[in-house]
Formats: sequence, C-alpha cells, structure tokens
Amino acid sequence: MRIDLSDPIPLSVQEAFLLLRDNMPSLVPYLDDCESITVTERQEGDGLETVSLVNRWVADMSRVPAAVQKFATKDLLSWDDHATWTASTTSCTWRLQPLRGTRLFECSGTTSVVPDGEHARLTMAIDLTIYPENVPGVPRFIAKRIRPQAEKIISDKLVGNMRALAVSIQRYHAAQG
Repeated sequence: MRIDLSDPIPLSVQEAFLLLRDNMPSLVPYLDDCESITVTERQEGDGLETVSLVNRWVADMSRVPAAVQKFATKDLLSWDDHATWTASTTSCTWRLQPLRGTRLFECSGTTSVVPDGEHARLTMAIDLTIYPENVPGVPRFIAKRIRPQAEKIISDKLVGNMRALAVSIQRYHAAQG
C-alpha cells in the first residue's frame, strides 16, 4: 500500500531538516502516542552531507485501545527507524524494523523538507505491507480474513502518526517561542 502525505510546517527548510535529523527526540512531548525516541546509532559522512541514524520509537500504551492491548504489546508497537539523511536534498530514506523479530510489517519510504513560501513543507512517501498472520495469538485463518480491515486501520493510524509529526513540529516551534 502506498501513502503520500504533505503538510506545512512553520520553520525554514534548514531549521526543519536539522530538527528532524539531529533532534527528533525533542519532539516526543508533542507526539501524542509516543513514549520515547532514542538515538541508538549515528554515523556521519562527507562532513554532515549524509547522516545515518537508528532511532528507537517506543509506543505510549495508554493510547492503545484496551481490546487491542491483549494482542499488541509495547514491543509489537515499537520499532527501530533506520534513516539516511542527505543535507543537499534535505531528504531522508528510511525503513522501519519492528522490535520484535516477527515480521509484522514492512514499511519504508522517503521524507523531504521542501520550500513552501516563507516556510517549509514536510512530504512523505510511504510503502506499507502488514502481516496480521504474524501477530502472536491471532489465528492465521482469522488474520487472512481481517487483512483488508487491519491494513485500513493501520494505514489510518500511520497517516495520523505521520501527520502528527508535522503538528508536533508546529507545537515544538510554538513552545520555543
């Protein structure tokens, strides 16, 4: 499934790019369903032209519906974000890897910060495939039947979370005053 998003943000292209690349954990207080983001790896190349990061995103379980919590534990709803940021294009290619070894989903994409008048625009192109049959406790025959509904729910949640990133940048900017 392909998802394309584009949202304005009240920063310059350079400010937004540096915030996303170098200071993503500072957005956590402004993200509604994220408990933490921790940089677990950082490699810099070509002066800072390219920066490769692994950020660990941990879900806030208080935001997960009770009916889902019996199947969706914190480690199922948390992931490592493997990202390579390129300064000259103010963009990033990334892939998400579930913390749990189980192949629950495949998600990769690109993020770009582009000019939008006096400010910037955050654009994302996301490729997502989910595998509900790999969720512990969900029988395979049920998982196959619910795949379309699960993809819809997850893609809606993913779109909401990605849009929340732009909103969190706006909230962060307002708080910096």
